[in-house]
Amino acid sequence: MKISKERMIELAQGQLDAYNQRDIETFCTFFHPEVQVWRLGADSQKTCDNIHTFKEMYRERFDKNPELHCELRSRTVLNDSVLDEEWVTGVTGAQAPSHVVAIYGFRDNLIGYVWFTR
Repeated sequence: MKISKERMIELAQGQLDAYNQRDIETFCTFFHPEVQVWRLGADSQKTCDNIHTFKEMYRERFDKNPELHCELRSRTVLNDSVLDEEWVTGVTGAQAPSHVVAIYGFRDNLIGYVWFTR
């Protein structure tokens, strides 16, 4: 069953709102139990392949970065993906904000895949 454009936007925005509220429980409800996350680039790697690892990864990120905030700069829906251009601030020890593109893919009406690139 194909996911609607409206549902894809709802999921992308809902997880962003929960991220900015640092609400780990709500944040995780937008993601599939077998969520897969990759960091793209010269040393591309899968960083996560299930909700338990995902939850711990983000719990640690939230705990270590009390000022963490993600500003949405632009959003594009392309076929069955959502591409969010983001500006991430509040990372402890970072000299400057991170300019990131997050690409969300969907599975079973939830976010099932995330690819990050800088």
